[in-house]
Order: sequence, then structure tokens, then C-alpha cells
Amino acid sequence: MRKNFFMVCFFIFIHTLYGQDDRLMQYIQEGLEKNLALQQKEFSLQQSILELREASGKFLPSIGIEARYSRAGGGRIIEFPVGDLMNPVYDAINITRIQTGQTPLPFPRLENERIPFLREKEHETKIRAIQPVFQPLLYFNHKIKGDLKNAREFEVLAYKRVLIAEIKSTYFNYVKAGKVVHLLEQTMQLLEENMRINEKLVEQGMANKEVIYRARAEISKMEQELHEAGKNEALARAYFNHLLNRSLDTAIEVSAYTAIIPGTELLIEEVRHAAMNNREELRQLQEYIDVANSSKGMAGSAFLPGVVVVADYGYQGETYRLTKEDDYWMISGVLQWNLFNGFQDQTRRQMAEIEKQKLLKSLQETERLIILQVQQSFYNLDVARKGKITAEDRLEAARQSYQLIKRKYEEGMASQIEYMDARNTLTSAEVFHVLSQYDYLIRAAELERVAGLWKFKQN
Repeated sequence: MRKNFFMVCFFIFIHTLYGQDDRLMQYIQEGLEKNLALQQKEFSLQQSILELREASGKFLPSIGIEARYSRAGGGRIIEFPVGDLMNPVYDAINITRIQTGQTPLPFPRLENERIPFLREKEHETKIRAIQPVFQPLLYFNHKIKGDLKNAREFEVLAYKRVLIAEIKSTYFNYVKAGKVVHLLEQTMQLLEENMRINEKLVEQGMANKEVIYRARAEISKMEQELHEAGKNEALARAYFNHLLNRSLDTAIEVSAYTAIIPGTELLIEEVRHAAMNNREELRQLQEYIDVANSSKGMAGSAFLPGVVVVADYGYQGETYRLTKEDDYWMISGVLQWNLFNGFQDQTRRQMAEIEKQKLLKSLQETERLIILQVQQSFYNLDVARKGKITAEDRLEAARQSYQLIKRKYEEGMASQIEYMDARNTLTSAEVFHVLSQYDYLIRAAELERVAGLWKFKQN
């Protein structure tokens, strides 16, 4: 019950983070439908489905029509001395009849026959049906195609998880960059206003020119930060549109909300358990292990006989006629048994076993890597959560400090250096607060990916 309770809390945690942003969910769905890399993997999956269908078709009979008409000449001659055999017999009969006073019989004079081995003209037209009866190779081939199809399905699902995490992270990076730009623009307005005030004070002899130089230096610094923030925003927008297969400069609609930190603490053991149950990479490797097992079985099945039934019905003759006098039928049972082929099948079995062992080691390594990913993402999220809390406290303190220094500066009780330092501290705190808020969401998206928490809709 304790385990199930924390798993429920985990799902509530994820939905608390993302359930409020319907626009982001729409972008994710758009990415799943239009992303070019995902479409390529789905085409590969469709090919695997067709290959499995092809393998299934090999169990069914194959039926075809074969027609042949031949003209031939030369070749071997079969000599049959029918004249040499029968003419002396006929002569002896007539001599006997003459001696007994009877009339000789009109026996024909026979010539020796010369029969060519090849017919000068010949045709054969038939329908042939071939039905496999016992073919172990076909079974293992079908099993391999099915396992490969399943592996491709898990590959597609695994990439979908990566794509969803990329869309979320890029979306948050874009929103983060936009908010930073907005904060820096507001700060720039304050700095420019402070510059105008200082210029008037210098004109009236109430301040030295160094205040103008310092104000200009702060404005130049802010301009540089604005350029950097604007570049980050543009790059994030371009990459986000690339993921959705849209024009790179397409505008991105942003939902305004603040991430809420759930009150329930997560257990890393539960996150690991979810990852080991949900990650498609593990199931994909298991399918490849099944393929290796089937390949080993296929190599071993070469030692077994194969039986097929062949049925023919057609017409034969020297002239092309399709009559009852020319038709024939034949049904044959064909046994094929490979008794020795130079140890090739045994070698293939050994190769398949080695491939299986490699995949088992790869599975173990992948499990360890996933556990490592979960641990890193879990603690990264925990650090981001604590950093977000710290950023909120820092921002509140910086605001209070700035208000006090600003009031003193306006009353002439604080120097410009103190005022500018307070303003810079506030700006840094505001930027850090934005960064910590969206870095927290990015870390949550990564943990969602490595734990395999996203539930795909069933087609």
C-alpha cells in the first residue's frame, strides 16, 4: 500500500506541473503528428509490419500458371531397328505359305526407326500449387519478423518520449528567455530614466560627471545582456518550430502560469521502479534477444527435414491443344533434408548464441544506465526545487532592499553607487527567479522521460 501510495503521488506530481498548460499539450500533439524524425521511424515500423505479413503469407499455398512451347532440333537420336527385326520374319512367313501352296501375305517393308530424343515441337501448360507441410524455417522466420516489428514499435515509443521531453524543455527555455528579455527591458527603462535624471543633476551642478559615466556603463552592460537574451529566445523559438516541423520563425503562443511545487516528497526507489517497468529501451532489447533466440532456432532447424506437397494439372503434347486427350495431373510429396553442408548451420547457431550474449550484456548495461539517469534526474529535480524556493526568498529580500535604497536615494541619503548596486541585485534576483522556475520545469520533464511516466494514447 505504501508503494502504491507513492506511485499515485508521483503521477499527481507530474500532472500538477503540466496539467495547467493546455497549449503545451497541443504543441506536444502537433509534434507527435508532424516531427520528421518520428515520421521516418514510423515508416520503418510500417515496413516491419509488411515484412511480418510477407512472412505469414509463406505458410499459405502458392498457386501459379506455367506455360511452355518449345521448338527443338538436333540432339541425341534413339535408333530402333524395327525393319531389321520384322522384315525377315515376314519373309519367312511368306516362304512357308508358298511351300504349302498358299498365297503370300502382303506384308509391308518396314524401315528402321530413328527417333530424336528432343521433340521438334512440344508444349506444356499447367497450374501448379505448392503447399508447405513441415517447414521449420518458415516458423522461425515468422517469429523473427514479429519480434523485429515489436522492437520497431518500442523504438518509436522511446523516441516519442525523447521528443516530448525535447518539446517541453525547448518550450520552457523559450518562455524563460522571453521572461528574461522582458525583465531586462524593464530594467533598461529604469536605467535610461536614471541616466536622464543624472544628466539634469550634472547640468544643475548638483552632481559630478562620474554619475553619467557610471550610468552609461550600466546601460551598455544591460544592452549586452539584452542581446544575449534575445539570441537565446530566437534560438529556442527556431529549435521548437523545428521539432514541430514548422517554419523556424513561427510565433509561439505561451500560457501564463506558475509551476507549483507538490507537497509530497518523492521516493527515488519508486522512480526507479517506474523506469524499469516503463522504459521502452529495455523491452526493445528483450525483443532483440528473442530475435537472437529465433535465429539460433532457425540455424538448428536446418537439421530437420522439410516437406511440401506439389500438385500439377495441365496439358502436354506436340500440338497446342487443350482437350481431354491431352490433359494430365500429378500430386507429389517432396522431402528435403540437408544432411551435411560443411558445418555452416552449426556455425550460424554459434554466431546467434554470441549475439544473444552480447544483447544480454547490453540489457544489463542499459538497466544500469537507466538507474543512473533516474538518480541524476531525481537529484537534479530536487536541487531545482530547492533552488526555486531559495530564488523566491532571494527575490523578496532583493525587492525589500531595493525599495529601501530607492527611497533613500530619492531623499539624497544614499549614493548612486548604492542605488545601482541595489538595482543590479534586484535584476539578478528577478532573472535568477525566472531561471530557477523554468529550470525546475525542465528538470521535471527530464525526470518524466527517464522514468517513462508519459502515458501514450492507445490507437
